[in-house]
Parts: sequence; C-alpha cells; structure tokens
Amino acid sequence: MKLLDLFSGVGGFHKGFTEAGFKFDWVGFSDIDKYANGVYKYNYKEAVELGDIKLIRPERDLPNIINVLAAGFPCVSFSQAGGRKGFKDTRGTLFFEIARILRYYVRAGKPIDCFLLENVKGLLSHDNGRTFAIIYRVLADIGYTVECQLLNTSIVLPQR
Repeated sequence: MKLLDLFSGVGGFHKGFTEAGFKFDWVGFSDIDKYANGVYKYNYKEAVELGDIKLIRPERDLPNIINVLAAGFPCVSFSQAGGRKGFKDTRGTLFFEIARILRYYVRAGKPIDCFLLENVKGLLSHDNGRTFAIIYRVLADIGYTVECQLLNTSIVLPQR
C-alpha cells in the first residue's frame, strides 16, 4: 500500500494508520515546516519528503498508484482564531491542491482508493456553509463519494 500524507506535520495521520494496522511500502509526505519535516523524517526514515504541495507534480514525483491520501489542510482560514477569511486567504485555497492531485489520478484511470481530510469545525459554517459546499462539490465532481463527520476530539486531545 502507498500513503500520500499532505500537510503532514510530524506524521499524525501516518501514526494513526500504522496503529490501525495499515502497512505501507511507500509513503510520501508534504509540509512546508522544516521542523515538522525533520521530526517526520526522524520517525519515518523511509518516507519520501516531497516539499511544498504546490510544487508536487504527480506524473513526476509520485508513484503510479496511491492507495490512501491523508491531509490536514490549513485550518487557520476557516477558524475563529484565524479571522475566517476562507478562500480569500491563500492558505484557504490549498484544498484545491489536494483536489488537483486527486483529479490527476482519476484522469489517469487510477483513482486514489480512499482519502481522509481533516479541518476545524468552522469549515462547516464558514460563509454560511458555502465554503464546505464548494469543497464537497469539487470532490463529488472529481468522482468521489464524500462522507463527513464532526468529532469532538477532547476525549483524546487537549482541545475541542
């Protein structure tokens, strides 16, 4: 199996999938934080550092097949703390880079089997729900069935 870990931070998704019993023979990760990348590489020595998501070219940088894509795309644009600028903030538009990669694999006839996207509760209500509707529509238009869930993480993390 192959994992593409976008906006990877220190590898929380990778760790979660591994703890759940998934075994990957290739992992690529992308984040712009050099310290997070250092921790990721320390914990997952075989993982391939891909750099800035905007520079990833699937035909050049990624394997022909990806089984799982995980992405905790930047939430600051959708959160109260970040001013809720949404797509008017360039960080808010980074979701479309995920869509670009998903679309590439669909067009190549090898759609990514499963993806997991994570963000803040404010994404659902941002711009009266229009932002989430756009994200949902983009994913559906690419050809994916989308399921979403709001989770209170306070049972496992010191935040809600």
